[in-house]
Amino acid sequence: MRNDLRLIPFFSELSDDVLGAIEKYCRREHYSRGELVFAEGDFGDRMYIIQSGQVKVVSERNGSERIFSYLNPGNFFGETALLTGEPRNASVRVVIDSDLISLGRQELQELIEQHPNMGVEISRELSRRLTRQLQSPVLQEELNIVAVVGQQAPALAEQVAMMTGEEVFVFDLGGLGAMPVDQAALSQGGVQLARGGQNLTADELPARLSSLVQEYFWVVLAIPLRPSLLTIKAIDLADVTIQLADTAERWLTQAATRNFLVVKPEPKHIARLARKIARRQVGLALSSGGARGLAHIGVLEVLEHERIPVDMLATASMGSIIGSLYASGKSLEEITQIARLMQRQVNPIKGFTIWDPGSRSGIVRGNKTLDYFRKILQGKNFQELEIPLTVVACDVITGEEVLFRAGPVADAVRASMSMIGIFEPPKIGDHFLVDGGTVNPVPTSILKDNHADVIVASNVIPGLPERIHRKEQLKTGKAPGVVSIILGALEIMESEIIRSRGEAIDVMITPDVAQFSISDFDRVDDIIQVGREAAQRALPQLRQLLAPHPRVKAYAA
Repeated sequence: MRNDLRLIPFFSELSDDVLGAIEKYCRREHYSRGELVFAEGDFGDRMYIIQSGQVKVVSERNGSERIFSYLNPGNFFGETALLTGEPRNASVRVVIDSDLISLGRQELQELIEQHPNMGVEISRELSRRLTRQLQSPVLQEELNIVAVVGQQAPALAEQVAMMTGEEVFVFDLGGLGAMPVDQAALSQGGVQLARGGQNLTADELPARLSSLVQEYFWVVLAIPLRPSLLTIKAIDLADVTIQLADTAERWLTQAATRNFLVVKPEPKHIARLARKIARRQVGLALSSGGARGLAHIGVLEVLEHERIPVDMLATASMGSIIGSLYASGKSLEEITQIARLMQRQVNPIKGFTIWDPGSRSGIVRGNKTLDYFRKILQGKNFQELEIPLTVVACDVITGEEVLFRAGPVADAVRASMSMIGIFEPPKIGDHFLVDGGTVNPVPTSILKDNHADVIVASNVIPGLPERIHRKEQLKTGKAPGVVSIILGALEIMESEIIRSRGEAIDVMITPDVAQFSISDFDRVDDIIQVGREAAQRALPQLRQLLAPHPRVKAYAA
């Protein structure tokens, strides 16, 4: 054990005689991934030094996990409870199979008395941890070990390196086969590749990985399509397992018991996957707002032109019409042409060509409207969309928010755009549904729940000051019609919901739509233009958020 102790920074400066004395106090312990070394609130009778592997320090109260730090070989933990006599203030769970050296309370006290420099080293480490926690008190679960089945593993690594500005290590465990790889080009892109990993045994892999994660934030394991002891171990140690294919291998679905993804091996899908791994996913919320929602088209035009990705959409009412068309794969030119037809298709003030008189619960029954959306969306289900989409509607009986992520997209859009008093509420499941804007007009909260990393909102609902300004435009002195009154009341309500919710938003795009009414479907080009202008104003902030921000690797001292 003496040679092993010498390799640990905590003991590295001690003489052979001292290390010999320490040997008799130490106990070796081995833990596999996912095992708990000790739990928060336990009585602490031992401290631990990591010889190999990786652990995370967490709080697991109330069934949710808050991560404080990741610890690598050479780090130690559990000493505070020994020194203070108080219960453990956090839990420690193994991330990579770990070999630990442990010391009991009495042994530690004797060693510190005999060798005061050990006490100094403990104090230094405690100070470093306090500084790290003050700078970043709660961490996200890291996806820094990625097992990939598919020869596009280097392409995925290149995308992660480009997005983060951090080096990625690709360790070929036999998954690349005899495929030629331009290692010089990879290196220029921030990717280091090592072949021959298939010669490791399953027992040797954890120690190799624990050394790699000390040097690199990202380790991609290229594993073969056929199972082996080494492959199964790699999947067990990985934070996420990915098969780049159209369909999953059955054995992989059984072996990868957590965080298993099947992604088509196409560049756009690999780029989106890289953003998910690197925590650069962009979520876009498209608000309600009637004809003003056509400004969302201009916003999408600018994002697409500037190559700002949209990885997920959350939409309400008019935003659901635009968002569903975009998520279904229609081009922005096609969406603009559809928008130009909306004047006679869905305008509740200036007439419908899809008119079907309603009942006592709405002026319009909405069956023809549903047929219209089924036609332009080609009957697609949510699972067939190119961009993940969530559509918001409201249960008119209970007032609860109802979210659509599965089933026919047209049904969800028809529900989300059902303005109170205008459209008869459709019954879907146990819900009678109305306009999603009545409960969540700018649904950024859904993007947060869906783990978007950069939350962008396109909001076309004017606030109260903008509405007050519009009274100067009323020249006739005539009272508005009943439909205008209903729509105006809904708009005021939505504006107040937005003001009161105060959702976390990284970038708010606010097209200047106060000059337009909620029924101005005949001003398509003008409304789209203000959307373009608003998105252009937001570009510097978006670019800053998505620019690479490489971290500095903190090595064990």
